[in-house]
Amino acid sequence: MSLSKPFIVVAALGIVEAFYHSWNEGAFSTNYSSVAFAPYASFFGIPYWVFGVVWFPLVFVFSLWATKLGRGSLPKETLALLTAGNVFTGYLWYLDLVLIRAFTIVYVLLYLTNYVLTAFVVADHWSDDVMRGYVYGTVTGAVVGLLFGPYGVAAVGIGGGIFGALRNYFMPIRPASPTPR
Repeated sequence: MSLSKPFIVVAALGIVEAFYHSWNEGAFSTNYSSVAFAPYASFFGIPYWVFGVVWFPLVFVFSLWATKLGRGSLPKETLALLTAGNVFTGYLWYLDLVLIRAFTIVYVLLYLTNYVLTAFVVADHWSDDVMRGYVYGTVTGAVVGLLFGPYGVAAVGIGGGIFGALRNYFMPIRPASPTPR
């Protein structure tokens, strides 16, 4: 069973969440420069709300195109796209938990949306060694990350997933050959 249709629905929900988040930030009603250049509110002068407002529509359109409007399967390569988003959320976890020391449900829901989309791709291709490596690496990294607090779980978990996927991509697991008699 392909998870492309639930993926598309969650990507659409991500668009709604991103616009809701940007509305809460006052992105559409305040002076752009005051938001863009506030401490910890921008990345190279681009306010964070812009990333969500661009990211989720990009993922949504990509998923519509790649799955032929939900009729096909999610391509395995979608994992690389979503992992780029997960790395960015790792940076945002750092800002939220370490620098600003703020924890808001709106931010967390945006991050979790990207993680759920990643989980759909992994589940859709579970028989692939790379996907299993991604999951095992993420879980191992998150457990090790517990030693470093909430940010450690996010950062080391994301890094572990990338390492696990790359490890299995470059060194696939092969079944043991039978021993000669």
